[in-house]
Amino acid sequence: MAQVVTLVPSLPAIPTLFSQSFTTGMAGLTSNQTARLNVLNLNTVSAAVANVNTVPAATATAPANCNVQLQFFDAKNNSLGQTLVTNFAPGTATSFDLPRTAVASATEARVEIRGVVTVNPALPTTSSAPTPGYCSVKTTLEIFDDTSGSTVVLTSDTTPTGIVTLSGILTGIATAQ
Repeated sequence: MAQVVTLVPSLPAIPTLFSQSFTTGMAGLTSNQTARLNVLNLNTVSAAVANVNTVPAATATAPANCNVQLQFFDAKNNSLGQTLVTNFAPGTATSFDLPRTAVASATEARVEIRGVVTVNPALPTTSSAPTPGYCSVKTTLEIFDDTSGSTVVLTSDTTPTGIVTLSGILTGIATAQ
């Protein structure tokens, strides 16, 4: 006998939220240098949204924005600084700088650092940030000379870390008949 599965639409829809972190490799930072973690939101803005003058407003739907957290860590996994960017729009970029002078172990001539980007990190319950959508990101870590502004190190090699966190529920309950 065949089994029929139906969805009972008795529960309200709750948005599903994906969270994923990406880390760079370690890079050396020395005097008169700054590390910059760059992130580009790879989601595209549709032509309908980009040219709202020629498309009726009712049909122009922007892709969902996301939230990103940019962090720096030392070789012992101590946090060196972080920033949260909410409402990160498609096709835009953001960055976070870590000057060598901001690293507490200033007695050492060189420190090893890495950058971590988290898409849709857990936010404090008091946050007024909008419910985010998911975005695909491209991350780079650069180290530049403070005097000349010249980039001395650049890497776009990142590795996903941890597991993808998924929260939310479907809009119904599956029942077998």
